[in-house]
Amino acid sequence: MRKTAIILSFLLSVFFISFHAGAQDSANIFHPAKPAIPKDNFWRRLSVGGNVGFQFGTVTGIMISPEVRIRTVDQLYVGLGFTYQYFRYRDYYWDDINKNYLDFSSNVYGGRIYLRYYLRSLFHSWIGNLFAHAEYEYMAYIQPYHYDPLGRIYDPYNNTLAPGQSTVSYNSVLIGGGYSQPIGGRVFMDLLILFNLNDTYYSPYSNPVFRIGVGVGL
Repeated sequence: MRKTAIILSFLLSVFFISFHAGAQDSANIFHPAKPAIPKDNFWRRLSVGGNVGFQFGTVTGIMISPEVRIRTVDQLYVGLGFTYQYFRYRDYYWDDINKNYLDFSSNVYGGRIYLRYYLRSLFHSWIGNLFAHAEYEYMAYIQPYHYDPLGRIYDPYNNTLAPGQSTVSYNSVLIGGGYSQPIGGRVFMDLLILFNLNDTYYSPYSNPVFRIGVGVGL
């Protein structure tokens, strides 16, 4: 009798352990454990990349600008970038001596800082990939002529010029927006359309300005 009781007790123990393990497996099947969310540290807020700008027509411009940016509050990013630009104006100057138009081309160097806000915290669809963008940019370039009241070369504003290089610097304030398209992993592509609010005599931009950027989150 005691031997039977020991065997019965052993079988009940095995059944209980098997049932408990099966219940846990069933719970894991119907309620799988959620993957751990990566910690939001400094490096995960940081991304590097850059953009390429282009413009065609009376003004031809090509821009390359590497950048680094960091997410600060919510979906607000602060970015810094270095900019190189080549531009060319067709028939920009009038040569009153030779009676013909002269093209103008130059290489531009400078830097920029910007703020960008994505709509991801407001919309959980493709609309969340839209963003607003505001930027300040400082640039400098060399032009082949300098101001001379006795000059015989005229720019589009009828300023009189003479041969001789001069350095020109200017400030631009650009606002606009764009769309961010995830490519894979932490790689993304940004498409931007911007408008220069400080369209002065020295600015190489003509509105609107288009940019295509690619970035990688660290």
